[in-house]
Amino acid sequence: MTDPHYLDPAERAELSERDLAIATLVGRYVERRDHQQPPCAHDLLAAAAEFGDEAADQLRTVLALYEAFRTGERA
Repeated sequence: MTDPHYLDPAERAELSERDLAIATLVGRYVERRDHQQPPCAHDLLAAAAEFGDEAADQLRTVLALYEAFRTGERA
């Protein structure tokens, strides 16, 4: 039985180059935070901005959500 909330992989939209770039940048941020290194968010945001202001805004939103989850884990 298939779950109606999940599309068949063949029906899913392809990820754009921008989507993949944002995912990569989020991964770098998380990796740095997990290794107690400075996350250098300004550098990552600058890299995202190469794909447009909307990409930088999306990255900023995801990073804020990630930090909110990290804070919730410590409470």
